[in-house]
Amino acid sequence: MSVAPPVRSLMLFAVAAGVGALVGACGGNGGESADATVVEPRLLQTETGERIFAGTLVNQGSAPIGIAEVEVALYDDQGSRIETMRIQVQDVSPGDSATFNQTVDSNRPIQQAQVQNILSP
Repeated sequence: MSVAPPVRSLMLFAVAAGVGALVGACGGNGGESADATVVEPRLLQTETGERIFAGTLVNQGSAPIGIAEVEVALYDDQGSRIETMRIQVQDVSPGDSATFNQTVDSNRPIQQAQVQNILSP
């Protein structure tokens, strides 16, 4: 499920105003499939403490992506994987991209996030 546009606006405001803190994010080859990849993955924290994972799904294939799930691993400050979340991205035409973001629904001390996989039926 994607976060509603007002949360996206809040996230962009937080970054632009300097009130959001970059907590940490890593990308890598684990976040790529044959037809799609995630660029600019990032874990953000707003001034109210809300954590948001955001990125852009790029469709590199020749067929549309009706729905994809971006699987994100969440890590603590010791680098131990403590949770996994999935973010749905819908309707991405060939050669196009779609930005996404979702609130991290966890009370655990998450310091890093990394795209692990892009799942598509």
